[in-house]
Parts: sequence; structure tokens; C-alpha cells
Amino acid sequence: MMADLPNPHDKFFRALLSDPGVAHDFLRDHLPNSIAGRLTTDPPEFVEGSFVDEALAGSQSDLLMKVWLSSGGSAFIYVLGEHKSRPDPGLPLQLASYMVRIWKRYAGTSPSRLRSLPPIIPIVVYHGEADWTVPGSLRDMIDADDPELEFLPGSGYVFRNLRSMDLDALSRNRELRAGFITLRQEPPPFVVAEIAKGLPEGGNLRRQALEYVVRVYDLEPDELKTLLRNEGHDELEAIVGTIAETLLEQGEARGLAKGEARGLSKGKAESLLRLVRSRFGDVPDARAEELRSADAETLDRWLDAFLAAESLDEVFEPPRRH
Repeated sequence: MMADLPNPHDKFFRALLSDPGVAHDFLRDHLPNSIAGRLTTDPPEFVEGSFVDEALAGSQSDLLMKVWLSSGGSAFIYVLGEHKSRPDPGLPLQLASYMVRIWKRYAGTSPSRLRSLPPIIPIVVYHGEADWTVPGSLRDMIDADDPELEFLPGSGYVFRNLRSMDLDALSRNRELRAGFITLRQEPPPFVVAEIAKGLPEGGNLRRQALEYVVRVYDLEPDELKTLLRNEGHDELEAIVGTIAETLLEQGEARGLAKGEARGLSKGKAESLLRLVRSRFGDVPDARAEELRSADAETLDRWLDAFLAAESLDEVFEPPRRH
């Protein structure tokens, strides 16, 4: 059986922030000063698990960290990586549900914990191509003309758009800077130079970054190897060679990946079909067939539309904004 391949965005995003020291630098660089100044200098502690909806696991990554407050006590930092090429208007609602899951798991059945839930500071990291147009909080999504009707917490979030940030603002940490530049999908010559300069020689993160380039960028492994050779990065060229061999064995060399991509799209189509049926009832055979034969990009667009759709037609033909 062909080996299952982890989502490249999720795999690299998690690898980039997996070191407590690097994660500490990430929080230092990207939390508002009003929050960062309340934390101790102790590195964060990672909490195992993911809280992302199964249907969105292919386009979101998450990391939960426990941090300590200088005033005593602790808090959670929840980092959500948003990997779609376009913003998801339902993200604040998704984020609120993930935070509730975190609190529920923390509290369990303990009455004392239920009465003293730790704060959660959510950070959304986005590197899609389109501008971010998502509401900044759950409150902004509620259609209430009277403040008295807004019985909701603010549910805002810290937002970082990697593509729109100045390079110098990405991070003072060299590893984070190189990793975020890789996620931004800058021109390959610039990316490989940053990988060579910023990621430790012989380290696993260097290999992870190059694997991300091989799997996500529109670049054949041989093209990347030629680029590395011309730039004098012999070690990186050798790493790419082993990555290509490994992916070939797993069935993701460019030619063999088509079958797997069709399989992934089929699974996504069936998941979306179940969601549509659960909300709108029976789906006409023609629509179901159209859904099953759609490519991954179209399925992502329909999934985005489904989150706000009030009818079946609005999923496939979302209303135009005036």
C-alpha cells in the first residue's frame, strides 16, 4: 500500500515551531507588547494534540503552548496556521470552537478547573496569496443592531500575514526568518539562499524546508538541484536528491503524484458532500457528480462558500457582492 504523506504545510509549520527556544522567539516577535510583557522568560511548554476540524485538517495547522505569567498562573497560546490561498470568512467561528475544545479538555470533569479557566491567546498565521478580508473577531460577525443583543466574548485574535510583512519584521530569529520566507514562496534562488544561511547545517529543519520547496513550489526536483548546484550549495543539492528518492518511493514523484492527488480530491469531495447533505438535505445527482469530479482548488472554493451558504445553490454559485 502506498504510504500516506503528511500535508506539507502542516509538516513544515509544525517542524518550524517545534523547538521551545524558537517558539519563545516567535512569541517575543509576534505577540503584542502588552501581552508579551506579561510572560516570564521561561520557554513555552507544548501541549499534545490538534483541535482543528477534520474537514479543515488539509488547510490548517495548530500548535498549543502553555506559558507562564509574571503575575503567577499560566495561559495558553494557540497558534493556528492558515494555509489556504484565500481567506476563510468562517475563521473566527472556527477559532472560537477550537478554543472551547481546549478549555473542555483542560477542565475535564473538575468543577474547580471549570471555575478558573486559563486565558487563551490565539495567533493566526496566514501565508495565502489573497488579501485578508476576514472579520477580526467573532463579535464582528454577529448581525445585531443593538449592543444589548451581543452576548458574546470578543473572541479576537492576533493576526500575522507573512506575505504582507516586511522581511525584517518576520523574526529576529534566523531559523524563523528562513522558515517564514520559505512559507511565503518567494523566488526559489532567494529562498534557498535563506535556507542555507538561516537553518543549521546538518539539521532536520533544513531538510524539512527543502522538502517543502520540492512538494509545494512549482519546481521539479531536478530543476531545484540544478539551481542549488549553480549557487554552490552542494550539501543542499545532495539533500534534495535524497528527498526526491524518498518521495518517489512513497509515490509522490511528479508523475506518480497525480493518482494520489485524485485520491485526496475524492476524499475531500465526499466530505463536502456529507456536509452539504447534512445542512440542505438531498443533493441532485448532477450536482453530486459535479462535486465528485471537481479539482482540489474548486472544492476549496465550494467549501469556503458552504460556510456562509443559506441554500444549496449558494454553495456552487455564491452570490456576488455589490
